[in-house]
Amino acid sequence: MTKSWQERSIQELFLYKGKAMKNGLIVFVCILGLSGCMQHKAPLQVLPELTFQHLAPIALNAAQVEIVDKTPSTLSGNYVDHMLPTSPKEAVKRWTADRLVPSAQNGRARVIIEEASVVEEKLVKKTGLTGMFTTDQSEKYTAKVKVRIELLDDMSNVTAFAGAKASRFVTLAEDYSLHQREKAWLELVEKLMADFDKVIIAQMNKHF
Repeated sequence: MTKSWQERSIQELFLYKGKAMKNGLIVFVCILGLSGCMQHKAPLQVLPELTFQHLAPIALNAAQVEIVDKTPSTLSGNYVDHMLPTSPKEAVKRWTADRLVPSAQNGRARVIIEEASVVEEKLVKKTGLTGMFTTDQSEKYTAKVKVRIELLDDMSNVTAFAGAKASRFVTLAEDYSLHQREKAWLELVEKLMADFDKVIIAQMNKHF
């Protein structure tokens, strides 16, 4: 049966509207996709790795180098070593790997880590109206290392030893971001290890 021109017109109208809605949906999705791509996310700021490979290696009169950890537990109290990008203990281990080179056929060198910690101290901040308009230093972080290096013969007798300790602290403002804090902590440990390096090298030159 032949459809009237009115029926054909109604069918064509619905088909047109359906295609228009479909095309409109595609355009809408494309716009959303483009807007998502155009939203730039802030790039992640990666902190540099703390190493000592730029320093000259130190030849030891030993066939091997070992590390002995004698530090007390820092899992309680105000110790915050775990928060740092590189803790003092990790820095000492890296310093040992980067700086100390065994260069003999016999004997061994023993690096004893006696202390390596970071302690957090909450600082008193201004209160009231003054505190509202003041950016205070909110925390103080004190980092310490104490290390003893021994040379031992094949009978495990200590033939020479040298020791060094160092301490550094930094205070952080209450409005510091996490990245700013991690950067400050990294710089704290870097300066701590620079102090330690100067002292231990002087002692090794004197006693080894």
